[in-house]
Amino acid sequence: MGCFSYICKKTGKAVASDSFSGDAVYIFRLEDGEVKEIMYGHYDSYGRVFDNNGDSFRWDKNWNNCVTDHFDGDEGNGFAVILASAYDGVLPTTISEDDPDQGWGRRQSKAVIKDPYHMNTKGEKITVAEEEVY
Repeated sequence: MGCFSYICKKTGKAVASDSFSGDAVYIFRLEDGEVKEIMYGHYDSYGRVFDNNGDSFRWDKNWNNCVTDHFDGDEGNGFAVILASAYDGVLPTTISEDDPDQGWGRRQSKAVIKDPYHMNTKGEKITVAEEEVY
């Protein structure tokens, strides 16, 4: 599977990752223009962020369905990504553009996120216990 790379909704810059470390970001999973889940941390190149163990958080929704949503042609379904330094607290309603260069490379920011998280819109942290098989 190739990398999933995005353009930040606020800055227009590519979100960079080398699959071992990445830019500090907020990722929002949208359905019909509404945020359903949020991840905050360093981008992992695959539409998620790293947890404190170097693994990646998993979306509550099945990954294959997340990808289908993102590429269904509806701007209200899929992933919106905002660099953490640019996030102003306003929830996005449309997805990010895909980065044609796949965002490969060193992260742009030296910011270190000590407490990455994955949560729903009620502010409840989500832990997805079972490993998904792709």
